[in-house]
Amino acid sequence: MTPLLTIITVTFNAEKLVEETIQSVLKQTFTDYEYWIIDGGSNDGTLDLIKNHSEKINWISEKDDGIYHAMNKGIEKSQGQWLYFLNAGDTLFDENVLKSIFEKPIPENIELIYGNIKTKNHPSGSNYTIGNAITLASFYYRIGLCHQAAFARRTSFEAIGNYRTSEYPILADQEWFVRFLKSGREACYLNMTVANYEVVGESFLQRKQNHQDHLKIVKNNFSSPVVWLNIFCSPGVKLKIWLLQKLGDSTMYKRYRHFFFRDER
Repeated sequence: MTPLLTIITVTFNAEKLVEETIQSVLKQTFTDYEYWIIDGGSNDGTLDLIKNHSEKINWISEKDDGIYHAMNKGIEKSQGQWLYFLNAGDTLFDENVLKSIFEKPIPENIELIYGNIKTKNHPSGSNYTIGNAITLASFYYRIGLCHQAAFARRTSFEAIGNYRTSEYPILADQEWFVRFLKSGREACYLNMTVANYEVVGESFLQRKQNHQDHLKIVKNNFSSPVVWLNIFCSPGVKLKIWLLQKLGDSTMYKRYRHFFFRDER
């Protein structure tokens, strides 16, 4: 029987992270899903942890060309009507998240459902909730939507394509969301927290590539004023990246984060 949902986790040498992610999925009260782990050929203890749950998890382990290449593999393996990506280190917010989203029929015209995410393990110690209803303008100057907060119908991938891995190695999900919105497909925002998002992932560690991907997304999708404003602001963004590399562990930066990013939700 075809599952309603496919959950896809990509891993590589994630033995310190993957067990918590797996448990957050297997503890869900909603059960109409299949779970795929797409591993990039780990040589630590990741595969041993995955094999401990092999009765409940589908998995492969082979070399890939990065996160989004692995996510595309997951799409090709999946059978669900809806697809959801929860990377190693991320966790579903509580055991009833999936039930609260899928317990009622979803209108056929809705092809993307999304909510909020709560940051997890921010180096400054200041975690906070991210999420709002999005438009194309949400992607003009920043990351518009975390994929850990979003569920997409399979038909949307079939219509507009998978992640463009070689063009956007760090922000292929953002470029996909832009394509989705430009296609005119319908999305629905749920003001609820879907997942805990492990902050120190590839987009955090590779900030320079992150910024390059963002500029390319803007150039290829938005009007000249948006492009030029991003170019104008680019030196400031690069300075911020440099400062974070130098001061990210400092007491001053931690105090700044605590003051401006206190979570009131």
